[in-house]
Amino acid sequence: MGEEKMTAKACAAIMRRGSKVLVTKRKSSQTFPLKWEFPGGHIEPNESRESCLRREIKEELGVQITALKPYCTRRYGSGENALLIYYYLCRIASGRVRKLEVKDFKWIEPSQHEDYDFISTDRSVLQKLSSV
Repeated sequence: MGEEKMTAKACAAIMRRGSKVLVTKRKSSQTFPLKWEFPGGHIEPNESRESCLRREIKEELGVQITALKPYCTRRYGSGENALLIYYYLCRIASGRVRKLEVKDFKWIEPSQHEDYDFISTDRSVLQKLSSV
């Protein structure tokens, strides 16, 4: 239980358009510079996972999302540096995707994950999505 308290928590959105999913590229000034990932971010104190995702996606991409359904959870790192990431299947409810707090975004087939430099946890989720 003690380790769980120290583990940072984040949420990531899996948004589909047909068979493709939306992925974003981190800015060069961020940790894991220029890596590709699912959009999302850290959960703030007293914030629900769903609220975190809505806030982060609005801040990063300028769209409202809905239909948040848990998909899977992944752990990145260990000990005090661990990050627990909750992945949710989402839909864009309104707005047009824009590069507000990301370097770039693309709609890709999950099977294309080898063509991009992804954060390892997100690569494993893409592999899971491409096998469905």
